[in-house]
Amino acid sequence: MEYNVVGGSMQIVNVKLSSGEKFYVDAGKIVSKSDNVTLNSKFAGGGGLIKGIMMTTAGTSAFLTECTAEGSEGVVALAGVIPGKVKTMELKEGESMMVEHFAFLGTNDASKLQVKSSWRGMFSGAGLFLEQFDGPCTLFLHLCGDLIEYDLQEGSTISVDPGHIAAFSASTMPQLTTVGSIKTMMFSGEGIYMAKFAGPAKIYLHSVSRFRLQMAVGGPRR
Repeated sequence: MEYNVVGGSMQIVNVKLSSGEKFYVDAGKIVSKSDNVTLNSKFAGGGGLIKGIMMTTAGTSAFLTECTAEGSEGVVALAGVIPGKVKTMELKEGESMMVEHFAFLGTNDASKLQVKSSWRGMFSGAGLFLEQFDGPCTLFLHLCGDLIEYDLQEGSTISVDPGHIAAFSASTMPQLTTVGSIKTMMFSGEGIYMAKFAGPAKIYLHSVSRFRLQMAVGGPRR
């Protein structure tokens, strides 16, 4: 599998597949494909009905779209639904990443996707259920706006508005902290909680909170 990211404010990723090679895309994220790439709906997580149902609890579709190149090389292009950047991750053996469902675009190995529950994630705004990807695998994410990346060292911490969380190292989970006094929580417009991460950890953020964007344009939050 080969790939390249193109574009500026609304990036897409072109994935080139060898004959017979498969690739898995989140529902509704395909921009285009070559004629020899066939599409087939598969239960998410590389499993059956139960695992597919678990995926719906993470806020995503129970199905992934399996793309297969037939007879010769094929190309499939992916993109998010809000202007933003594509982040490519090459996870090695032993590496794991927790992903907010809206950020997931596609992967070369659906069996490396599983759903994890976290009450901290729920109250921090990242969601009660997150998608965990375990290496080795290639993972593509879509970040709303620009990509903000932090590589926290041991002893370092950072507090994040939950609506900006896209992905983070599975070795850490955010701690819940309040934004301040009751007055601050009620009138600052910053919500109730911040998500506090402690290093060592890699954290990837959307520069644009899709929650706040949806509210600004009058759309429903989901």
